Amino acid sequence: MIVYEYVPNSSLDKFLFDAVRGKQLTWGIRYKIICGIARGLLYLHEESQLKIIHRDLKASNILLDADMNPKISDFGLAKLFDIDQTQGTTNRVMGTFGYMAPEYVMQGKFSIKSDVFSFGVLVLEILTGRKSNGSHNPEVTEVLLSYIWEKWQDGSALEIVDPALGGHYQQSDLLRCVQIGLLCVQEDPSDRPTMSTIVVMLDSETVSLRAPSQPAFYMGNGDKVATMSVNQVSMSEPELR
Repeated sequence: MIVYEYVPNSSLDKFLFDAVRGKQLTWGIRYKIICGIARGLLYLHEESQLKIIHRDLKASNILLDADMNPKISDFGLAKLFDIDQTQGTTNRVMGTFGYMAPEYVMQGKFSIKSDVFSFGVLVLEILTGRKSNGSHNPEVTEVLLSYIWEKWQDGSALEIVDPALGGHYQQSDLLRCVQIGLLCVQEDPSDRPTMSTIVVMLDSETVSLRAPSQPAFYMGNGDKVATMSVNQVSMSEPELR
């Protein structure tokens, strides 16, 4: 039995994707949620006695307490790694499309960088108030990532901001979060930062960030750019508990 503390505000998705309740998520609250999730993942990856890969990080698995502090929940798909272990492989991929990293979807490979990818998608959802366009077809690209990448490239990244914020946000902090989100969803896992680096990026405005490159699952001009071969991996998406 797992006993959680009482979280009166339910889960993040109940606010984030609701036009009315989304207005309660001010920029300060959103930034606090992003930072809280980052620190939670850092604990799982580096500070716990065992390295824990969550494998199903998404808005509905982020619970909110009375003060809107985020709590990472639902460890039904989590994997325990030895301290020296860096990667695992499975022939049965389980999780939520739209949040899963390309190497996990296509090849069944998972690591701390798989969670980093999911975190990046979640950050971009928090900034935009839009759901990642998941699909049961692993070859369908991510519409949200493509949209944000093109706006970033055009220098119009502020156009992605959730209208529920009403223009009340710190531009530099928001753009920094967009950049961090894009760095997290790079196709090559080695190009994604670790959670310890991400926490430093979020906590310090003086730390310089490298420029992101085209994200995984990018679709430009109607053509799929990021492609991988499926390596006999079965796809499963668990039903809600």
